[in-house]
Order: sequence, then structure tokens, then C-alpha cells
Amino acid sequence: MDLCPMECSMSTTEGPWSCNISLRISYASDGESVVTAKSTQFGPTITDKKDVEIWIRRAQAALLNPLLSHSDFFDKTEKELKKRSNALQFSKNVVCVHISDPDLTDLSFIDLPGLIQNTNDEDITLIRNLVVNAVSGSNTLILVTIPMSDDMQNQAAFRLAKDADPAGERTIGVLTKPDTLSAGATGHLQNWKDTLEGKLYPLKHGYYCVRLPNDAERNRNRSHVDFQKLESRFFESTSPWNTIADRARFGVPSFVANISGLLVQLIEKKYVLVKLFRASDRSQSSLPELRAKVAQLLSECKEELATLPALSTSDPFTEVCLRITQFCQDFQSAVFGEQQKSMVRTNRNRYNDFKRDIERTRPNFLPDRVRHYGSIDREAERVPAIGPVIDVQQVKQAISSSIGWELPTHVPYDATKNYILTFTSLWNQPAIACFHDVFANTSEFIRKVMGEHFGQFKNLEKHVASVVQVDLQRFKKETLERLAEMIELEDVSAWTQNEELFRSEKDFWLRVYYNAAKSSYIITPSQQLHDVNRNDGDFDVLNVMAMVRAYFQVAHKRVIDYVPLTIEHALNQAFTKNLRKSLFESLQLDPSDEADYDWFADLLVEDPLLAKKRTFLEDRKDRLELIKKRLDTFEHGTED
Repeated sequence: MDLCPMECSMSTTEGPWSCNISLRISYASDGESVVTAKSTQFGPTITDKKDVEIWIRRAQAALLNPLLSHSDFFDKTEKELKKRSNALQFSKNVVCVHISDPDLTDLSFIDLPGLIQNTNDEDITLIRNLVVNAVSGSNTLILVTIPMSDDMQNQAAFRLAKDADPAGERTIGVLTKPDTLSAGATGHLQNWKDTLEGKLYPLKHGYYCVRLPNDAERNRNRSHVDFQKLESRFFESTSPWNTIADRARFGVPSFVANISGLLVQLIEKKYVLVKLFRASDRSQSSLPELRAKVAQLLSECKEELATLPALSTSDPFTEVCLRITQFCQDFQSAVFGEQQKSMVRTNRNRYNDFKRDIERTRPNFLPDRVRHYGSIDREAERVPAIGPVIDVQQVKQAISSSIGWELPTHVPYDATKNYILTFTSLWNQPAIACFHDVFANTSEFIRKVMGEHFGQFKNLEKHVASVVQVDLQRFKKETLERLAEMIELEDVSAWTQNEELFRSEKDFWLRVYYNAAKSSYIITPSQQLHDVNRNDGDFDVLNVMAMVRAYFQVAHKRVIDYVPLTIEHALNQAFTKNLRKSLFESLQLDPSDEADYDWFADLLVEDPLLAKKRTFLEDRKDRLELIKKRLDTFEHGTED
């Protein structure tokens, strides 16, 4: 493994997004410090985000081959870099990545090489010293990635973090590779579950668990949104992760959101001091300018305080009941599309994708003579079929294989039924995939609504989340059972009472197939179709094709409606209708009892991070008001 440190800095800009990579050379190839450190630009300014990864790989390769020119690596492909044998395995020199973006906050962080044990002692010591030096600062947050494929006791990075931060005040654990644990590894699963819940190896800021895409998933060129859906689906469907109440501990989006809040708190501690220092760090600054600056900072502080959620003024029991009631109402209105319609729009888009998935399973019949002229299917251009082309000879063979003791000229029903069951058997997978995506969307949306209503009070949020999680899993199981029953109806027999539509579709497709088979050019459904000669030698074959296709037209139309309706009715609507009952049953306590009153009061303890921010802002406001008062006094000549 060839690695070197990477330092990333981000800054706000008024211009478009851009990225510059430079190399900071502070050490010679033998690891000794150079007399004068230098920093050189590596490659051009990057304007396409997709190019960042390959340029970072090129920069790392340049540092690991110090005797070669940096420009030798400018055109290297990822494949070439992976195959290359570098002169050094590790380097203390740094790849510096600076990103300018109108939507970013000024911030910097250092990405260090992982701790490797299976290399020479010199490299191990080099990396260890890099890590120890970087995490030693008392104002440094330590982010430790911990692969769950190994026991915590074997995690060298965590041991170093523990040495630098014995109390766990500055350390955040990120658990990775949860998909490498098998269902049978019950002991390991329980240990990691206890770690996530803070029962083992507790840290002040806790642990997060992420599931990153594997190489096969990356190679499919799927979007970040698709990867997030895969990750969310994994944690919602895999035990024991789907039994943990605090859902904010799972997934990259939750991790980023929570870490962002923590960084804001750290930045806030220095904000006033830095601002005031810059305002007064000019000997020529006038008193009115300083007063104006203080007034500006005071106004900004008050505005930020106003953005914080108001503290509860009701008694705890009333406050909890009111919040739960409003939460249930808001979620129900979202499920039925009355308010916050993003959930409904997302589900409708997924149901539309499901519709196309089912349409792609249609039988792909194509008579011989037009095989090379294209498809006669009116849906082919919009939604291509996934099945192979089935021609006249193949259908003849299927009929022949189905013949039993039928009378002469009688076409066995099994030939038609087998073709029908071939495409209906394909409907289960897209139906279940659609359900899991909708379930993940529902889970993600309800977490968002819980955060809006209870995020201020983490104890209450955790209590509600535990009830919600149990109910979600119950309705998930029931919905999957109902979907299985419904799909089984289509997978066992072929039957319909919609005889008028079936006959109409059968007559239409019989004429389409007949005209196509008897023409030397492509016949499309929009062209004039000639009547069918029922005495034609291929009539029985074409008739089977037409019946199968007609049945598909009838059956798939009910499936593309009933699957979404079942999911919405059995999962989302049933869940939201039961939600208020479940939550209030979980609160069956006597608010007049002192112990129960304390329990409700504990639910309304404000989130420590939010409470710290509120305290910090109020203290800052008091300090700024005191400074303003003294400046006013000084200006009027009454300061001692």
C-alpha cells in the first residue's frame, strides 16, 4: 500500500467551483527534514469534480517517486498508477488539496495514512509518528475509521487515539464494513451493536456506522444518491442495525450532518475573539468604527440566537403530548400528499420506474421475416424488452413440446401458459426492489420529520425513534407478506375477467404478427393492418403469440397499479394511522406521580450540543453588550 498524508482546505469563493493540488516538500527521500520546505503546484486548476480523484492519485505517485519529474505523472491513468511499483512505500511529504466553492465554509483537515503492520519497522514507525504528531493537539478532533471486520482490541488507530485522548473528549469513531459481518457472527454483531449504543468503549461524541459502495457497485457508475439508497436500505433491512433506536448514527449523510454541527460548535468558540481582534488590530481605527463593529457582531449574535428553537414553557407532560400530536399530524399529511409533498413525489417517481421495469418483461415476439428490420412492438423505443427475441420457429417448438393426448389440430394450452408464466415469474424481483426503495424513503423522511420536531430534545427523539422503529419493522413484514401473496396470484395461473380488453388486444396483436410475418418490410402498429387468414399454416403459432401478448397487456396493467397501492396502503398509510396510538401507549404514565413527572422532564432535556451553543451565544451576547456599554461610556468621557 503506497500512501502519504493529504491536507485538504476549503474556502468560500464568489467564483465557480475549482480545485488546486500542490505538493509540500518538507522531507528528503530518506525522511530527514530539508533546509527549506517548498510548495509547488501540481497540474492544472481542476474545474470538473470527477477529475479530482485521479489527480490526487497522480500527486501521491509523484511524492512516492521523488527522483522523477512531477510532470511524468500528469497523464497517467488509474490503471497505470495501480500497476506501478513506487520507489517509496510511504512519504511524510504532503499532497495539499485546496477547494474553492461558493457553497463551502472555510475549513481544513488532514487525512493520514492508515496504520499498517505488515511492512518494515521503519515504515511502521514513520506512519505512527505522523499520526501521533497530528492527533496530539488539544484542539484537534480525532476521526478514527474502524473496520468492523476485526475486533476493537486489534484496532491500532483506536489505541493511538485513546493514548492521545484518554477521556474520549475529542475522538469520534466511524465504523466501516458492516456488510462483511455474517448473520452467524452473533458475538461480533452484539459487540459492535453495544459499541454503537455507547455500552462499550464510550466516546463523548459517540460512533457512526457507514456502509460504503464496493468496487462492483462503483464500477456501475451509479450516482451518490443511488449509493445513499443502497446504504440506507442495508441498515433498514439488516439485523441488528435495524433494531437500534438512534437512526442518526447510520449512513454517510447523518454522519456529515452531525459532524458539521460539531464543527460549528468548535468554530464558534473562537469566533468573537477573532472578529474583535481583526476589528481592533489597526492603530488608526477610530472609536466609531470599533463601536460599529461591535454593534454588527451583537446584531449577528442576536440573529443567530433567534434561529435556535425556543425553550419549552409548558409542563413536561403537556409539551411531550403536543409535540407528538403535531409530529403525527405532519407525517400523516406528508403520506397523503397534503403537505411536504417531497415524500410523495419521490415515491411516485419510484413507482414510475417500477412500471417501466414491469413493461420490460413483456414477451419479445418477432416473426422471422422482420428479425433484421427492427421491432414491431409499439413500446420498444420507449421501454426496450429485457427478454430475448422469440420467433416463429421457437414458438412452434414450444407447441410441439407441450403436445400430450390432444386431438389433431388442437394447440395445447400449456404452450400459452408456459410463455405467460415465463414473464410473470419476473415480476417478484422488481416489486420487492420497489418496496425496499419506498421503505428506505419512508424511513429517511420520518427521521427528518423526527429531527424537526424532537431534535432539540435527544432523549425524546430517541424514545420516539424506538417506537417508530418497532412499528416500521412490523408494517414492513406485513407489507412484504401481502406483496408476496399478490405476486403469487400472477405466478401460478393465467386468468382474467377483463374479457373485452383481452379480446381487443389479442385481435390487434394477431393482425400485427400476421402482417409482419407475411411482409418483407417492417409493419408498425400505426400502419393499416390486413385481415388475418386463419387457414394460414402459421396461424396457430401467431395465435399463441397474440394470446400471450394480450394477456401481458391485461395482467401487467393491474400489477403496476396494485403493487404501489399495496405498498402505500399496507405500509405508509397503515403505519401513519397507527403511529399516534403507538406513541401515546408508550407514554402510559401518571404525570401527577413525581417519578413519572421526572421521566417526562428528562425527555425534554435539551440536546447538549444545542444547549452549549445556546449558552455560548448568550454569553457572547452578554460580553458584546458589556463591551458596547463600555465603549459608549468611553466615548462620552466617563470611563475611568
